[in-house]
Amino acid sequence: MLDIHQIMPAGQHNIHVRQYLALKNNTKHNPEHLITLEGLGPIQAALEAGLELSCLFVCPERLRGGDGMALIELAITRKIHLYQVSEKVLGSMVDWEGPDGLAAMVRLRRYDLSHLQPRQKGTLLILDGLQIPGNIGTVIRSADGAGAHGIIITQSRQRLTHPKLVRASMGSLFALPIVESDVETAYAWLKRYGYQVVTTSPRARVSFRQARYSTRTAIVMGNEREGVSEDWFARHDLSVSIPMHGRADSLNVGNAAVLMLYEVLHQQQG
Repeated sequence: MLDIHQIMPAGQHNIHVRQYLALKNNTKHNPEHLITLEGLGPIQAALEAGLELSCLFVCPERLRGGDGMALIELAITRKIHLYQVSEKVLGSMVDWEGPDGLAAMVRLRRYDLSHLQPRQKGTLLILDGLQIPGNIGTVIRSADGAGAHGIIITQSRQRLTHPKLVRASMGSLFALPIVESDVETAYAWLKRYGYQVVTTSPRARVSFRQARYSTRTAIVMGNEREGVSEDWFARHDLSVSIPMHGRADSLNVGNAAVLMLYEVLHQQQG
């Protein structure tokens, strides 16, 4: 039977603990495309999505239940870096006060346009120049919930591995192919497969509810302050607005994306 107290101990100065903290604080270059996860649930979700577990940290005093032990045994079987840490060290690594005593580094997949599979009816979401990590994560979660089959990021201003983005996506980051591309290459791919390119703008004369969307639609959501770039406006097939009836002149990009995604879904299913 596994004795977790025989697992190699690690303190604050351990190279992998330091790497975890650097990733969590987003303070260093991240060529390995690693993310940090806290707790059994997110780690299991990543593994179920086929992501690679790079390193697992266990706090024996907080470990509860058989699922945590099964995860440790998996790490041993796969010869993954495995360390036991004290409650003090774990407390410096995680924000979540849950009882399961687990934290991990996981490698995100890298996708390109060839991984996107056009469907007879389907929606892609284009994120153009978004920069607030929590917004990006929320939009990714919304796209997953509305059944979008992929996301293309153009004019990227934020790492997909940013911990706030990972947390806000609530696991949807693992579920969708997310491709980073330049506008010209992304547009050429969309046109090759017959997508209608739809931008959003408060200046557009057509309401998002009045517009008619194609069976293949690509929705372009723009930067939080500047909106959709001219690069996409010069190429769109249709531009729509979301009517505003109060003092605010626009919605948060996450809220706007939800309205657009579900309106397109409604029409495609109708």
